[in-house]
Amino acid sequence: MADDFKTLTGVSPLITNERLNESLTKWFGEETTFTHWEYVGDTGKGDSYLSELIRIKIYGLNSNKESKHVQCVLKSIPKNVSRRLTFRSNEFFYNEISFYEKVLPELSKFRASKSANEPFDKCPKLLFSYVDGVHDVICLEDESIYDYGGAVRQEGIDYDHAKLSFKVLARFHAISFAMKDQKPDEFERIRKELLETYYHERLWDWYSKFWDRLRFIAIDAVEKEYPNSIYSEKVKEFAVPEIYKKMVDAATNTLDTGVISHGDCWTNNFLYKYVDSRPVDAKIIDFQLTRCASPVLDVSFFVYACTTRELRDKHYDELIDYYYDVLSQEIRSLGSDPDKIYPKSLFMEEIKKYSYFGLGFSFESTPFIVLAPEDAVSMEMESEEKLNIDDFWQVKPFKTKETRLREANNVVHCVDRGYI
Repeated sequence: MADDFKTLTGVSPLITNERLNESLTKWFGEETTFTHWEYVGDTGKGDSYLSELIRIKIYGLNSNKESKHVQCVLKSIPKNVSRRLTFRSNEFFYNEISFYEKVLPELSKFRASKSANEPFDKCPKLLFSYVDGVHDVICLEDESIYDYGGAVRQEGIDYDHAKLSFKVLARFHAISFAMKDQKPDEFERIRKELLETYYHERLWDWYSKFWDRLRFIAIDAVEKEYPNSIYSEKVKEFAVPEIYKKMVDAATNTLDTGVISHGDCWTNNFLYKYVDSRPVDAKIIDFQLTRCASPVLDVSFFVYACTTRELRDKHYDELIDYYYDVLSQEIRSLGSDPDKIYPKSLFMEEIKKYSYFGLGFSFESTPFIVLAPEDAVSMEMESEEKLNIDDFWQVKPFKTKETRLREANNVVHCVDRGYI
């Protein structure tokens, strides 16, 4: 066996064999000694922009010399200094590791104390994580062994996928509502463990040049597909530098109705289980943008990042109602009264007030979503210096009518609904 497979320090020097012994022992519930690891495969190009990902199996021996293994996704901070600095990778890893080590365990503990019908097991299990800002790593059980996989991100998801996604989001959000209601001090403590990694006033200089590129791409799409219309007028009014500050306000100043949110609800961050080609369950991955904010930020971004105009025309109101029905039922099953802590009327007020957030965020996600894997941005950087993200993420205006409409129809929906 090659020596390279007897240690994972080549991925991160923080993953010592001693730490692997501890992690495997905790995972299997018995003394287990790390022996070697095996490469399973990469994830697809364009599936992760802020991390390096590989699928591996980690093997060990118990006290009876029986072989044990766990298959996992090993997510490590980029080794290239320029990439790490340009994308502030250390902040995103800090946030996700805080979620898995400090926030999710407390949410799970609170939920387990209740007599709710079914456990919330919709996030991958953590094997280990280590952070020092330079060699950060997080290792999660690989959900593909349970037949969970991603949808095709280039295509808008259908009704069944959307309904499952809203169900898992609603159940996740409900835990926060109930915990905040019943154990406010404990909830306040865990929400402070999270760092706003994307929409904060300190990040304007980092994001402003790229935002200029994105807003002009959005305007171009609407003007070409809906020329001389109310939609082209509205997108010009909306897609201005000041909107970023408004999105900052939504992300950082909605604590009254704030829940632990996912923060990045695009297609790549949901995994689905299929029976006879139909999705029957969903899980959420990638909590690097997790924050405490109104649940409508997750809901609205999911709507504009993942659904098509056809789906919204047929099912938008139904899906929004379904999300709230699941949320309220789950809050009630956890011992709180949704009519008091987050009534339907307040939810609908926030849908109208904050859906602009999902539209604004979709200006970034849509150009990446519609890219075919072979066209996805390469994350290789030759420089060792921090660059501006706009110098690197040089996305271009949409090439086809179909892709322009994916963006423009989001604007149409927001205008028709009176959200912008």
